[in-house]
Amino acid sequence: MTDEVRIRRATGDDREAVGQLWLELMTHHAGLDPAAFCLADDALAQWHDIFDARIADENCLVLVAEVGGQVVGFIKGSVREEGPVLAPGSYGYLGETSVTARCHRQGVGRRLYEALASWFRERGISEVRLQVSSYNPVSNAFWRAMGFSPYLVHMRSRLD
Repeated sequence: MTDEVRIRRATGDDREAVGQLWLELMTHHAGLDPAAFCLADDALAQWHDIFDARIADENCLVLVAEVGGQVVGFIKGSVREEGPVLAPGSYGYLGETSVTARCHRQGVGRRLYEALASWFRERGISEVRLQVSSYNPVSNAFWRAMGFSPYLVHMRSRLD
């Protein structure tokens, strides 16, 4: 399938299709960790607003993967600056990525990431960061295969 995958910049016309992929992603995560991924009633509407802002922002890139004219995946990245107490510098932040279940393990996610990484390199970015759920071993394995390794561990405690 990899040869028939087309990667391109997302447009406003992709809003609904990408929103559905995002919802598929969040539903999957809610199944893995319901406490951490309990969506607000208007979550998709809020996400649509975020999508609209990201595709208009020159420091962000949203890419989609198409197969046969249908959007089957997306990736969202942005250029960020270090916090005020750290030495100045920029890094790439990979905010979200999702590939519809029927296209898993067919190279779509890799192609999306490679295109985003190329965009980061064009901007002089040499480091990309992301967050991945510790409850998602498939995603963890994928990102390790893309060259990522842990550098911070986020922890939580439920105070019931």
